[in-house]
Amino acid sequence: MKKLLSLLVFAGLSVQSAGAIDIVVDYTYDSNNFFDTQAKKDAMQAVADRFSRIITSSLAAVAPGGTGSGTSAGWRIGFTHPGNGNSFQVSTAANSAVDPLSANPADIYGFPGLTADTWILYAGGRPLGSSGVGGSATGLNFTSTFNDINGPMHRGFNDNTPGDTVGDLPRWGGSISFDTGRTWHFDLTTIAPFSSSDFYSIALHEVGHALGLGTSWNQWPGAGTSTYTGVKAVTALNADNGSAAASLSLQGGGNNHFKDQTHDSFVFANGTPATVGVVPNGVLQDLLMEPIANFGGQQRRFELTNVDAAALRDLGWETLSGAVPDPSFQPDNTVGKNLLSAIGSNIYNTTAGQTFNLVSKKARTVRAVVGVASDGIDPDEIEVTGSRGNAIFKVTYTSGGANVTAAVVAGTHSTAVLTNVDAPEQINITIKPNKRKIKKTIRRGNRRIIKYRRKRINLTVRSQSVNDVSATDLSLVKVQTR
Repeated sequence: MKKLLSLLVFAGLSVQSAGAIDIVVDYTYDSNNFFDTQAKKDAMQAVADRFSRIITSSLAAVAPGGTGSGTSAGWRIGFTHPGNGNSFQVSTAANSAVDPLSANPADIYGFPGLTADTWILYAGGRPLGSSGVGGSATGLNFTSTFNDINGPMHRGFNDNTPGDTVGDLPRWGGSISFDTGRTWHFDLTTIAPFSSSDFYSIALHEVGHALGLGTSWNQWPGAGTSTYTGVKAVTALNADNGSAAASLSLQGGGNNHFKDQTHDSFVFANGTPATVGVVPNGVLQDLLMEPIANFGGQQRRFELTNVDAAALRDLGWETLSGAVPDPSFQPDNTVGKNLLSAIGSNIYNTTAGQTFNLVSKKARTVRAVVGVASDGIDPDEIEVTGSRGNAIFKVTYTSGGANVTAAVVAGTHSTAVLTNVDAPEQINITIKPNKRKIKKTIRRGNRRIIKYRRKRINLTVRSQSVNDVSATDLSLVKVQTR
């Protein structure tokens, strides 16, 4: 539902798309077993895939050694070990005896080289003073390795910094680590409670660092200063805010993040952004690459913004465009106690993020509201279908003061023709448990104790465009007696 809402803001292989890099998450050095469940790895992979879908650059393959690559003597990649925080290197040399840089031997030998279009992300966890850290480094190498455009540090990128290639952003990959001492929320289908940290938001930020955002490499405009002058990011900022700024503010003092709570941008709509907990369409978000994640209000999960994606382009990465045309027809359900507090805006075709739970105590009647709106470009009439009641629960649907239960259950109830600026049609749902069927009386001596059996019903409300039957949305109301 496209509305402007006020908000408070706070501080392994991936699926590869054609023409995109493939971010490969590697848990080899997760020595503290932070990623000890599939759910945690799935959340990490979702973050990697988000960037994989966005970045369309090609990366050259690099052999472990050989002529023509500038690496005939072998080479290394160096990074921070995600499990212990130490500087760590892996070498293409078979062992220390044949390592041409054995004066400072690598920790691991026999690295097989880099395959085309793959970008490695070493991930793990350890005690930290912050939620997470991410970055990249280069390792101890010969000058020829740093200078080689087709070698492991450039992989085909001509970064146009002759004489200072050692300071260029490495394109082999990076490492990322998360604090093992805090409570994390890994579920992508629900928002994080205020007592836990949203993993997706923090991981997305830290992988951004590993890709070069907010770093001190040559390609980050304004590194070490308080002003960012990257043309593409500045252009995106002005487009989203209707402004004419010449630069963005950085945190400064060697902190190359965008300045906290200073700039806003819309979520980067291409490449399938997360939806649950993210600000609605048309609402500005703090930049992802600010130093503090200010959660609160509508802001329960952070996403990549148009400015952050444009900063990737300033770094030399090629990306998808940010423009994704709205569909011609798209129903949008919300559900809750009333329309003001209803959830599910701008979430489509899933009950995740648009499920409302109700408890009926002592078989009392409970109520919910579903709002049916149109988010498509063109005016649309929307058909609504709802679950029927049963012997335990009597379910009644009303709209505009009229009882529409029969039509909703049959799937023949239609809204008026709606545009994407119209208020939603409100459908009231009344659920009345059959007290006689769930009430039970227990006698203990002269005492009579009344209890109610636990019964449940799930009511799904489905909206479907009359003009495009593939355009649908769902809401779910869960009721339990006790």
